[in-house]
Amino acid sequence: MITTGNAGLDALADAIAERVYERLHHKQQGEEKRLFSVAEAAKYIGRSPVSVRHMIADRTLPSVRRDNRVFLDRGDLDRWIEMGKV
Repeated sequence: MITTGNAGLDALADAIAERVYERLHHKQQGEEKRLFSVAEAAKYIGRSPVSVRHMIADRTLPSVRRDNRVFLDRGDLDRWIEMGKV
């Protein structure tokens, strides 16, 4: 493992590498997950699960509710990301 000597930069590089690996791994298996749990959605958009729950409560993010569980649609998360661009 290569390190830069900067703990913050190393942590960021590790997080990016993990995310790239996960995306490549899912594409190789032909799995494009559409619905995310709150925790998965939080990781996908770089927020905390509590923050995502607040966004659901104030209707910033629409949610899907099934069998007493809450899910978020990848498309809605992508639209939220796009709306934040300047």
